[in-house]
Amino acid sequence: MSTAFVRDLEFLPIADFPGRVAQCRFALAEYSDQLFSHLAIPFPTHLSRAVTKRRAEYLAGRYLARLLLAQFGYPNVILPRGEDRAPCWPTGIIGSLSHNIDTVLCAVQPTTGRVGVGIDVESCLSIERAEELLAMIAQDSEAAWLRQQGYRFDFLLTLLFSAKESLFKAVYPHVGCYFDFLDAMIVELNLPQGYFELELQKTLNVCFYRGRRFSGRFWFNDQRVTTLLYF
Repeated sequence: MSTAFVRDLEFLPIADFPGRVAQCRFALAEYSDQLFSHLAIPFPTHLSRAVTKRRAEYLAGRYLARLLLAQFGYPNVILPRGEDRAPCWPTGIIGSLSHNIDTVLCAVQPTTGRVGVGIDVESCLSIERAEELLAMIAQDSEAAWLRQQGYRFDFLLTLLFSAKESLFKAVYPHVGCYFDFLDAMIVELNLPQGYFELELQKTLNVCFYRGRRFSGRFWFNDQRVTTLLYF
């Protein structure tokens, strides 16, 4: 189903990913609260004081998640929100949501043999903003390494920011605690193949220990960077 609000729905083929990834755009100018009823998604009380942009991205994200969950045998599921404000996925499924200015992405996969997935989309930072945020996102050695990659530094720092966001989304449900951007480091980056690898720099629990590595995929389009990490 498509509306003037939800548009450009597509399913993205991701090599080696055992689940499915979908994305769509949403038109903020076409949003109204009545769309919740039109799309058969209950309006949550926690959005009663939210700005229009937050309501719109929430609605688009839940709509997209419902479409993907139906493909895995969970029809008409509306994701509830947990106490930590993260989506609560059905038993047997792990998933992740992300959104930026006008785009929403959702990744869903069965838990069989898998325990974590994180997806993130970011609008590319300007050069000035990249330099302002550098110390928060990257260790000195990471920043120096990125500058040697022969590609635009603002794109690469956006990629690193997004990759670490995807890592957090995938790992947080298993550790139950927040960790910093500097608690993970990029150790491999293959620009032609769209591949990256991150390494934890601190132990979070017995399973997520310092030195454990996580691999993921990335792609650039329309001044956006999207990353997908799963294990």
